[in-house]
Amino acid sequence: MQETYLEVNIDKIRNNIIKIKNLNHRSKFCAVVKANAYGLGSDIVGREIEDLVDYFAVARLSEGILLRRAGIKKPILILGYVGLDDISKCFENDIDISVYDLGLAKEIDKLGYKLKAHLVLDTGHGRIGFRADQIENIRQLKTLSNIKIISAFSHFSTADEEDNSFTEKQEEIFDYIIEQIKNDFDLEFVHLANSAGTIRQKIFKDMYRIGICLYGLYPSEVVRDNTEIKLEKAFKLYSFVHFIKNIDKGTPISYGRTFVSSKPMKVATVAIGYADGYCRAFSNMGKVYINGYGCKVLGRVCMDQMMVDVTGLDVKIGDRVEIYKEIDKDANLIGTISYELMTNISMRVKRIYIKEGMVIARRDYLGEIYES
Repeated sequence: MQETYLEVNIDKIRNNIIKIKNLNHRSKFCAVVKANAYGLGSDIVGREIEDLVDYFAVARLSEGILLRRAGIKKPILILGYVGLDDISKCFENDIDISVYDLGLAKEIDKLGYKLKAHLVLDTGHGRIGFRADQIENIRQLKTLSNIKIISAFSHFSTADEEDNSFTEKQEEIFDYIIEQIKNDFDLEFVHLANSAGTIRQKIFKDMYRIGICLYGLYPSEVVRDNTEIKLEKAFKLYSFVHFIKNIDKGTPISYGRTFVSSKPMKVATVAIGYADGYCRAFSNMGKVYINGYGCKVLGRVCMDQMMVDVTGLDVKIGDRVEIYKEIDKDANLIGTISYELMTNISMRVKRIYIKEGMVIARRDYLGEIYES
């Protein structure tokens, strides 16, 4: 059956981890597998890399529970919010929480569950966390009887940009807060750097968190051009040609007739659309590859299909189409980033996992939901 699928290469993910770890073997390695491992499948990816990493980080409790159900034993940190109703599940599944608000921390503590927590510090990213002028609020966390603060962390906002000055300022603020509270908490380790901060600035602390680089992509061109680490893209998105036609000059294509042919053309219909995660913004702009040739998207991307120009090419029904061959360029084309394109790949797209040249697993999310 020829359907759109995502091919995930486990060996390349593992090789990317090894290359990054070679920068620093003393610090812990935290694999960020939130958003279903950036769309690739966190349970299978997590299982296949657990032996290489020290920690996993997720954004939601459900993501952490999925890892535990997959048999993962390594520590898991939820980087964001957990509602009071779900705190018991953190205890039951031995999942670390993030503490970033005194009032919320007190409410969690009242529930009586013994929890491990990481203190979140806002050093300039502006998302969540205690700021440098809230040292006394942080110290009040000492009075909590059930939450044990084992670590503290922050997050860079511009480590992937040319100017390093704000990244340096954030590290300075982070070190200042840690110095102020180090005698108040028995911190086992601290962590600060994301992918960019790790492979470009070489900021390691006791642990570093790697997300996008796991999967073989760089946070930005600046990072790519200023690191010795040569990553391998660990996934390929494929669809198939399922119709071909020849059209005359003046023929409209797709909704709204935003494309009208200026000459006779050969057009292929491809079985992927925005319901699969291929953004509608690629209408009349995107490029996909068939038999090695770049083919431009014609007209608007539909929910389940799109049309591309194959004029002059030897293309037939059933030919495989590669999507996002150059994903960073594709992202730039529509004013976004590769992270968004990856995480947009929908549940309808099947996943196939390759290791040592063999298919080791398949994932059909909608089929599994149907069967369950």
